[in-house]
Amino acid sequence: MRAHLTIPTFMCVMLFCAAFAGCIADGEDEGQSSAIDLVVYYETTSGTIEEVVQNNQQVSENGVDVMFDFSYTKSSAGEMATFYFIPGDGSSMIENTAAENGEISYTYLTHGLFDAAIGAVDDQGNEIYENITIRIDKQITWTETNTANPNTMNIETTPDCDCAAPNQIKIDSTVTNNPNFFGTGGQSVTVTWRLLNSTEVIAAESPPEQVGDGQDANWLHNQNFIEAGTWKLEVDISAEGTGEERVDVDHTVIVAYEEEESTPNPMAAAPPED
Repeated sequence: MRAHLTIPTFMCVMLFCAAFAGCIADGEDEGQSSAIDLVVYYETTSGTIEEVVQNNQQVSENGVDVMFDFSYTKSSAGEMATFYFIPGDGSSMIENTAAENGEISYTYLTHGLFDAAIGAVDDQGNEIYENITIRIDKQITWTETNTANPNTMNIETTPDCDCAAPNQIKIDSTVTNNPNFFGTGGQSVTVTWRLLNSTEVIAAESPPEQVGDGQDANWLHNQNFIEAGTWKLEVDISAEGTGEERVDVDHTVIVAYEEEESTPNPMAAAPPED
């Protein structure tokens, strides 16, 4: 008997639901309310964190600021109550009281391809939201001065989200053989760069390059097929003669993601008033 009651009961529920405007209409997207017109302006959906490391000490880090203007979001059912932004990086949702502030800003301090969301709620409980993708790359400027044995640079490629690993590691590295100012004659050094993946297997290696006293050498390399983890950039130097030669090392490393961010929606001009 229970099996025979299921279908009629389901049909009654559907007919009851259809009689009320609160039910989702045919073709209406999940999370969308026909009462609210979600109009949000934002200049950017991508950016690059900039970190500076000198002699193994972080000296600065600048995040990526994003801002969303909800001022033109309206509801036909009542007054707007709340605007919100979900960053997608594990941080809590940011909420503003609509009557007090129509803008939400946020600073990303970790890299990733983030599934974020912007949304609004009116005073009748109607809600609307839109999913957007935010791409945050990271650039690390890493320097070490006057060293005979350069330190290893660690490159963290694990994103701060449930998303794919970065698309590339981009390396621009220069080693400068410091000139000898003591009248004993400077030596040449042989420089080799080496990039190790997260399992410490060599992913790329430069040919050895001889660098004369007071001269420099550069290695440009873009590494694809990145897995999450800690990669390592090593620089080996060896003097051509006796004694110890010191160098300066300057790395610029970019952890870059696929360019899959949402298209920005900048305000070209103030929308016409209703």
